[in-house]
Amino acid sequence: MIIDHGHQHAINRVFALFLVLAIVGATLAKNYWFSTLTNIDLYIIVFFPVALLFISFGFGYASKKAIDYVPGEWESRKVLVTFSEYERMVEDYDEAYGELYAHPGDCMTFCCLLPVLFVFGYMFLIFQGQDIQLICPLVDTLLLLGIYYSIAGAVGFITGFRVPNIDAEEFFKAPPNDDSMEYAEKLDGARGLEVGVAVELGVRAGVQTLFNAEPKVGVKGLPDTVRIRIQVSHSGFDYPYLVGTVYKGAPVEETVETIKIRTRYPALLEYSMDENVTVIVARFKVPKRSSRVPYISDEDFRALARLLAEKLKENYESVQ
Repeated sequence: MIIDHGHQHAINRVFALFLVLAIVGATLAKNYWFSTLTNIDLYIIVFFPVALLFISFGFGYASKKAIDYVPGEWESRKVLVTFSEYERMVEDYDEAYGELYAHPGDCMTFCCLLPVLFVFGYMFLIFQGQDIQLICPLVDTLLLLGIYYSIAGAVGFITGFRVPNIDAEEFFKAPPNDDSMEYAEKLDGARGLEVGVAVELGVRAGVQTLFNAEPKVGVKGLPDTVRIRIQVSHSGFDYPYLVGTVYKGAPVEETVETIKIRTRYPALLEYSMDENVTVIVARFKVPKRSSRVPYISDEDFRALARLLAEKLKENYESVQ
């Protein structure tokens, strides 16, 4: 067993009991216990549901943290897959472990729900003021409060559940899908390049998880000592560039070369050495000042990658 849900199920049962007691208690209070107080409707229909939202959020948070990871040894292995294969792996992984991911951004969604709950409560008060009777006062209140409180409780619980990590977040986290992965996929199928995804899998007791994944770009026909890494700079716009390396390649002087390759901007190649590694950085010579926001199309990016692949191949073959 990798994950123990025992403590989580106990918290979920306590929450369900709490919600039922809150609905029944509010119904009895409105119809019998405090019927002489004119402001009880305001508390039961407007203020308490807001408190219920926060309490449910706490229950949801506690439920997620109560998921126990059972420590143990994982067998790690690495595989190289295509992007379509990686997408299928991610879909299967999301289906299996998607509920364990952390979504801290949902805290903002939770805050946005508060005014909605207030508005809904005041609309409920207006409806109550119309003296519309569906079945009988007690049953009507039970039904309306049951629906209203259940919605508030469910929203609070689900939001609270989605926010935190479980203790074993390093094993059950959302697969990487950053900018470098996105731009690597744009190079898939480009002439002279070998593009894929290097995936590190963890296997234990028949359970499989994704430890890590990163794009892998190489030059077709050359060994792994020749690599291309994708970097993306964000300075007002997405600015992708490439870093090519050749281990024990031909030495180069620290120079900059500008080449026109039928793209919107000319290509800029920066040569340097890092001990016994030849480094060629390929980027576009984007104007520092322009009336328009610079844009690098997919085709231009592929053309830049092909140029870099040719330069890396020339460097590698010159020392063979």
